[in-house]
Amino acid sequence: MTRSNIDEFQARVEEAANLLSEGWPGRRIVKELAEKHEVSPQAARGYVRKGRELLVEAVAPQDRAFMFAQVLAGLQQDRLDAKEAGNISAQVGASKAMVNHLKQIAHIDPMRDFEQAFFEAAATTATAVDPKVYVKKHAQELAMQQAIDNLGKKTDPITGVVIGEEFMGGFHD
Repeated sequence: MTRSNIDEFQARVEEAANLLSEGWPGRRIVKELAEKHEVSPQAARGYVRKGRELLVEAVAPQDRAFMFAQVLAGLQQDRLDAKEAGNISAQVGASKAMVNHLKQIAHIDPMRDFEQAFFEAAATTATAVDPKVYVKKHAQELAMQQAIDNLGKKTDPITGVVIGEEFMGGFHD
């Protein structure tokens, strides 16, 4: 085992970041990188750690907050669905996932800009007297719902229209 130069180190960190973004678990990435590059698991853990930092830096705080709020909302819905179905095991699992998800806030962005953006993105009801706040939050909710509805669909980068859907319906639709 030899020490890597700065270019090799950066390439390995980027490789770890790519695998993390694909959803690979950290321990699997450590094993993969250790075997592929013939380094110690400790060195591979360093690549994964730096890869996580690279991923966090690559996403703006507002986008991180939006994604975080979106995942949290999905977990809350899973918990409610499990409760309605009477599936206590799934309900407990969703609750544990929510707790673990909330623990990640400190790792995502320890600064206040994440907290501010998160609360703006996660707000579901207007509590302020100013009606402009309600309109803004309502527009955010509509945008979030539209983003969820269009998940996995291709959109035209110029117009933002979902490809494959007609722009205008028939006369009697």
